[in-house]
Amino acid sequence: MIADPDQAEEILAAGKADMVVMARAFLDNPRWVWHAAERFGVELPYPPQYQRSRHDLWPGAALARAVSQPSS
Repeated sequence: MIADPDQAEEILAAGKADMVVMARAFLDNPRWVWHAAERFGVELPYPPQYQRSRHDLWPGAALARAVSQPSS
């Protein structure tokens, strides 16, 4: 039931697991890895056909994520 990048990172950093598997999270958001990398400040290469959807190039990225993210 891991859904948040911080939760996955904590499990790995604490040595509670050697890896995490995120099937439901990936079904819900196929770009989960890119969003998690963005949260941790890691830049991942995007395939050419997805370049225009990068958060730093698409002005609507923040708005789209704000709508899809549950409020705290």
